[in-house]
Amino acid sequence: MAGEFDKDFGYLMPFLDKVAAAAASLQDPAARAELTKLMAEEKARWARIRQLLGGASGSGAAAPSAPASPTNPTAAAPDARQPFSFTVGSLRPKRN
Repeated sequence: MAGEFDKDFGYLMPFLDKVAAAAASLQDPAARAELTKLMAEEKARWARIRQLLGGASGSGAAAPSAPASPTNPTAAAPDARQPFSFTVGSLRPKRN
């Protein structure tokens, strides 16, 4: 089932990386820290969602994750990075 979402994850994960990188440019230290933490948690959630769609068994509770740091916002989801995949054609659904 995860295969049908590969293209979507191919867009989502780089987008989350861009937002996480933008957090470093925030002037407010509290906002920067909060956004960094939120993005690390969000990436971990989506990585887990992808695992579950791929057939991983559910644990009934979220899997523990490594704490993220401002220098390494992806620490909470080390397997979240996926190889780039490119699509050709319109992203709009075809009309009948």
